[in-house]
Amino acid sequence: MVTKTKQTPKALAPKIPTAVVKWKGEQIIVTFNDVRNLICRQATDQEIAVFLKTCQSLQLNPFANEVYLIKYKDTDKAAIVISIGSYLKAAETNNDYNGNEAGIILKDSSGKLEYREGAFLLDDERAKLVGGWAKVYRKNRDRPTYMAVNKTECVRYTREGEPTRFWTEEKQPSMLRKTALKRALVEAFPSLFAGTISTGEIPEAEYEEMPEGELPPALEKGGQPDWKKFWARVKSELGLTTEEARELLKVESIKEELIDAGWTMEKIWEGLVTALQQQKAAEPTMPQNQAPEEEPFPEEPEPIEVTKGFIDMDWIKESLKTIQDKKLKAWSESNLLSYIKTTYKVEAETVLEAVAKLDKGAASHFVKKIQDTLGML
Repeated sequence: MVTKTKQTPKALAPKIPTAVVKWKGEQIIVTFNDVRNLICRQATDQEIAVFLKTCQSLQLNPFANEVYLIKYKDTDKAAIVISIGSYLKAAETNNDYNGNEAGIILKDSSGKLEYREGAFLLDDERAKLVGGWAKVYRKNRDRPTYMAVNKTECVRYTREGEPTRFWTEEKQPSMLRKTALKRALVEAFPSLFAGTISTGEIPEAEYEEMPEGELPPALEKGGQPDWKKFWARVKSELGLTTEEARELLKVESIKEELIDAGWTMEKIWEGLVTALQQQKAAEPTMPQNQAPEEEPFPEEPEPIEVTKGFIDMDWIKESLKTIQDKKLKAWSESNLLSYIKTTYKVEAETVLEAVAKLDKGAASHFVKKIQDTLGML
C-alpha cells in the first residue's frame, strides 16, 4: 500500500503588503498597488515592500510628501527619500527621543566661530555663514549626539553651476540647520533611519531635485502636473469621485473654476482634505450602544475549511477588507456573496465559505477580479 503525501497547493496570488500610517489623526492605508501605480512604477517588488515597511515604521505618509521612493531607470537602485521636516516626526515614534537643539555657524573676519541657535541671519551676515550644528537628546544616554556640517560640502548645484532651488542663498541658513539636525537624528537613531536620505541631499547628478512639499515624480509628466494620476490618488486615498470632489469644493467645474484659475494640486488636495474634515466633524456621532447597520467584513472571521485550496485565504481576507474599506457597494458582503453564488454556481452562507469552494478556473477568475479592483483603488 502506497501512502500519498498530501501536498499544500500553491496560492494563485501572493500576499500583497500594505502600510498603515497615522496622518492628522486619520488612518491612511498605503497599498502595494498605490506605490506601483502612483509613486514609483520602476521599483521592484522588493523595493516596494521595503518602502511600505519604512512608511509604517516611521509613520510617514507618501501622499502628503513626507517620504518618496525615487527610481528613474530599471538599472538604478531605488532611493527612499524623507522630507527633512519629517525626520523629527519619525524620531518622535521612538520612546527614547528627548528633544533637540539646532542652529547655524558664523565665522567673523578674525576667524572666530559663533554657534547661533535657530536660522535667523541678517542680509549683511550672509558672507559669514559657514555651516550648521545640532544636538539630539536621548533619554537613555548621558550626552547628546552632536553634529556640525560645513556649508561647502552641503550646498547642491545644478549642472549649470547654480545653487539648486533648495540651496539658494536666502534658504541656506534654514537648510544648513535642517541638514545638521537630520544627520544628528540619523546618528542618534541609526537603526531607525537606515537606508534613507533627505530631500536636501539628493545628488543632482543622479536624481532630479525634489523640493519639500512638492509632488513626487510619479505625479508629474514631462515636468508638468499629471492630473490623471492626481485624481487616481484622490479616489484611492480620499475615496472621492470627481463629482463628489466638486460638491466638497462647491464648484461646478474643477478645471474651469480652479485649475484654469491657477490652483495647484497641493491647493486642491488641501481643500478636499479640509472639506472632508469639516464634513466629518459635522456628522452626528453614533451612540456607543448603537451598532452600525452592516458590518462589511468581520475582523475575525470564523475558521473555514478550505476544501479545494486553490486560493491563499489570508490574501483573500486582506484584499477584500482593503476593497470593502472603500465602501464600494458592489463589494459589500451580501452583494459579493450573491455575485459568487450566481457566477460560479456554488452554495454557501458566507463569502469566505463560497471562495473556498471555487474550482481552479473559478478561483483564477475571481483572483484576477480582485487584483484588477485593487489596481484601480
